[in-house]
Amino acid sequence: MASKRAALDTEPGAVDKAPTKPKPKRKKPSPPKTPKCGCRGDCRTRKCACGKKGEACGDSCKCTDCVNPFNILAEYNIDLSDAALDKCLMDNIYKVEDLRGRLEQSYELECCDESVQLKDMLPGVAHCPGEECGYEWHYSWCWDSFEDEENDPKYHCEKCRRCADCRWEHCERCNKCYFATHNFNPCPTCGKYDDDDEEDSDYEERERCAMM
Repeated sequence: MASKRAALDTEPGAVDKAPTKPKPKRKKPSPPKTPKCGCRGDCRTRKCACGKKGEACGDSCKCTDCVNPFNILAEYNIDLSDAALDKCLMDNIYKVEDLRGRLEQSYELECCDESVQLKDMLPGVAHCPGEECGYEWHYSWCWDSFEDEENDPKYHCEKCRRCADCRWEHCERCNKCYFATHNFNPCPTCGKYDDDDEEDSDYEERERCAMM
């Protein structure tokens, strides 16, 4: 018996073999998350979780008789991810009573009197479809008009939630926009330049002197 055991122990490769480790199990990739809102109504307001993110409602949502305006944009093959980056659109789209009518409305561009429909010029900056024109225009939902993006670009204040021309600035201290001109003049109310720390300290010093 001992000789047989010794023979088994000395078989070629018997000593060199190491125990094999079990292969780790690969986790299955999680499915992509789909938009979902818990609205009990028709998603008519900005409270809708899908609408806040600029997304259309889907079958997984709990809403009924949904009127999410981004569903309408999707019907017209408008890129929703780009539309969500347009702050003017996001601030105004729920205010439009007849969105389909607005999208199919015709506008005449001043560059070459070309007539376009809004649905073909969204989102963001669009080019005039006129032959050899290509002029850049940006639609303002606040003003319901196309603005000259090349010479007078549209400025939409994210805090005031309204459009102005490019010469306006928002004063953080007064929390309102003011006409700064092309020279970027300080706020006429508090005298502060936008993001100017020195002006902040001067203003605080004047306030302290006035209280003494």
